[in-house]
Amino acid sequence: MTESAPLASPARQRAKRLLTVVFPLLVLAVALHGLAGAFDEHGYRAVRQAFHDLGTGQLLLAVLLGLASYACLVGFDAIGLRRSGVRVHPARIGITAFLAHALGQTVGFAALTGGAVRLRGYRSAGLDLAQIGQVVLMSTLGFVFGAWVLLGAALCLEPAAAALALPLQVGALQTVGAALWLGYAVAILAVGREGRRFSVFGHALWLPDRRTMLAVTALSVVELVLAAAALYVLLPDSTPTGLPGFVGMYLVAVLAGLVSTVPAGLGVFEWSLLKLLPQVAPGAVLAAALVYRVTYYVLPLLLATLLATAPALRRPLRASAGATRAGWKALRPWLPHIVALAVFSVGAALIVDGTLPAPHRHLHTASLPLLETSHLLGSLAGVVLLLIGQGLSRRSHAAWVLALVICVAAPLPIWLRGGQVLIAVAALLVAVALWTARREFYREGALLDQAWSWPWLRNLGLVLVAVVWLLFFVYSHVEYQNELWWQFALSGNAPRALRALLVVAMAVAIFGIGRLLHSTRGPLPAADEATLQALAPVLAAARDTQACLVLTADKAVLRDEAGLGFVMMQRHGGSLIAMGDPVGPPDVARTLIWRFREEADRLGLRPVFYQVGEAYWQTYLDLGLGLVKLGEEAMVPLQEFTLEGRDRADLRQAWNRGKRSGLSFRVAAADELPALMPELSAVSSAWLDDKAGEEKGFSLGSFDPVYLARFPVALVEAEGRIVAFANLWHAPAGHELSVDLMRHLPDAPKGTMDFLFIELFLWGREHGDTRFSLGMAPLSGLADHRLAGRWSRVASLVARHGERFYGFSGLRRFKSKFAPQWRPRYLAAPGGVHLPAALLDATRLISLEPRH
Repeated sequence: MTESAPLASPARQRAKRLLTVVFPLLVLAVALHGLAGAFDEHGYRAVRQAFHDLGTGQLLLAVLLGLASYACLVGFDAIGLRRSGVRVHPARIGITAFLAHALGQTVGFAALTGGAVRLRGYRSAGLDLAQIGQVVLMSTLGFVFGAWVLLGAALCLEPAAAALALPLQVGALQTVGAALWLGYAVAILAVGREGRRFSVFGHALWLPDRRTMLAVTALSVVELVLAAAALYVLLPDSTPTGLPGFVGMYLVAVLAGLVSTVPAGLGVFEWSLLKLLPQVAPGAVLAAALVYRVTYYVLPLLLATLLATAPALRRPLRASAGATRAGWKALRPWLPHIVALAVFSVGAALIVDGTLPAPHRHLHTASLPLLETSHLLGSLAGVVLLLIGQGLSRRSHAAWVLALVICVAAPLPIWLRGGQVLIAVAALLVAVALWTARREFYREGALLDQAWSWPWLRNLGLVLVAVVWLLFFVYSHVEYQNELWWQFALSGNAPRALRALLVVAMAVAIFGIGRLLHSTRGPLPAADEATLQALAPVLAAARDTQACLVLTADKAVLRDEAGLGFVMMQRHGGSLIAMGDPVGPPDVARTLIWRFREEADRLGLRPVFYQVGEAYWQTYLDLGLGLVKLGEEAMVPLQEFTLEGRDRADLRQAWNRGKRSGLSFRVAAADELPALMPELSAVSSAWLDDKAGEEKGFSLGSFDPVYLARFPVALVEAEGRIVAFANLWHAPAGHELSVDLMRHLPDAPKGTMDFLFIELFLWGREHGDTRFSLGMAPLSGLADHRLAGRWSRVASLVARHGERFYGFSGLRRFKSKFAPQWRPRYLAAPGGVHLPAALLDATRLISLEPRH
């Protein structure tokens, strides 16, 4: 039972990931439904009027208060870093913390998203994982402590407001508020001067010392008050509650959004505010909340994008420019993600803009065909930006080109359809950011090759759900009828919005179907004859016969600049797979391992090394790859091989039996093969028919006359006809001999293959070879202990119960009778969810019909 548990975990993980997509969508749908219930059929007009009523002073004050709140958030990182004892440049702290909070607030799951930003930003500054984790914890605790204190104060002082949204009476809420204050006081006394560690439900927790806890709480209180004030100043003057009471309402709405798991609490935050402020006109509340989202979420994201792509940061930096250099180092790893999020935001804005009615003043001057065309093109451009955002975050060059073209061209349809000028300006700013960061988008590959992450699917779904709701909210006064689809008029905003939504839905459906039907990535071009001829000196110096696999002509070749070594590789699925260790001197091989990693990164693929040995394990680990054992290779020492003695009686009998059956052995040189090829082909076809098998590739040769003609071939003959053959691989520098393609007739005498191997051992020893490779026994020599790694336990389980599909133990027994020495072979690949995908890609690549 303990061994089957890992097999079930991928299904559970997929179910959990699906839940992370479906649950926020359901929560958003419910929140938007409740939000719509607070308005009558003229709700959109009320919201639009509330927008017009907002003054310039209110907007500027909201921006300043929001930026002041972000400045306080940066302070949490500074406090956490001070406790770590590592000195970090203030520019790096400010930029990393600002990016962490800007992305965390927008994408959601701030601790995880912000933690990933800090991991990249602070790791190069000398902090280890524990110290970075302390910074993340300090930021999280800052919000918890501040919300703890402020929420307790709000429930004690103004419980009536919270009672509107919470299912509790005023007296009960006051009791809860007093309990929160009492709990905080107890926590202050409990942590003492040194802090305290304790465990809750098996999870280790840590609280800072009393002085740090008070400092973080004070900073958090100021930050939350500033954030609440940034929204409060946007509400009308008739709002009955003051700022102190509103802070508590704000916290309730924020906590509701956090619990919903919807990014930035979209919809949930607004619905909570409407429940908490029943005395304020719903249109004014919703308008204030939407403007607040722009000033508190979109504006910091835009600033982060401009900061990350500032041209000054890309110039050669003098040694004295410490702040600029530190800032650039902190920003650069996150540049593609920031730009991708900005592109996604512009795409969402274009779709939303296509849903809203065009201004009446524009309708009188517009041409109907231009209006209809620009409306559809603008919405189509928006959905394309949503779909390619994932590719941008993975540095896809194709996604970069398409995003740049759309962002440059987007202002034209926006202007033609009378859309928002700010969206056009944002699109141009994002285009500037894309151009400035062009060197960061270098990965090749088609757009359909880009794998989708669950968070990106969730965000796409949230935008589509919100747009559908917005369509019906804006045109709630229009009675739906089928004729709406075909009404073309300057004032036909509702039909245009319906058609735009149809275009968006069709684009998403076509893209999704294309992803499902899209085949795996095409193979890399195989090395041509000239390249293979140029590799002859490297092959002559190889110490491992596995290097001969490059001559199968189904692999691409990555060479070093001096031409002293190479990596044979091929692409399949999401992996770039190298066959074995690089071939060449050790220093060259290590350089090629890094070059292969860079090539995989350029192509947007996971780097995988298949059937590597122990020589370069440290380099693979330095690359961030993990090693899992695939099996063991059988290596027969030829100088010690003999048919004499009691231990070799079975081999001696097999050899004598072959002699009595009339078997003879010889090695045919390469120039003899053209005349022998028809007979060899007949043997190969009969063997394939008898085994009901197909040719393999990549890690094995196939029957290809051009390939076979490159090597001498060992022949076993009986009564003048060939009954078995095997092509010979030779590594002169390593004095190693091996075979690749082995075929025999179904009616060959029993023990023919034993006879062939014994003769090969004797022939190799006579020609000065010291070892003979019998190839790998898959899933052999794996640890089967209950404390062994998950891969070892699963692989052992497969080896035991998959015997009827593949003779794992039988193959090892056959090779063991030649008394070989066993050496391990590994797969080097990224860990986690990438490991099963890498194994699957390698297995499928080997099973493909060879390409010649």
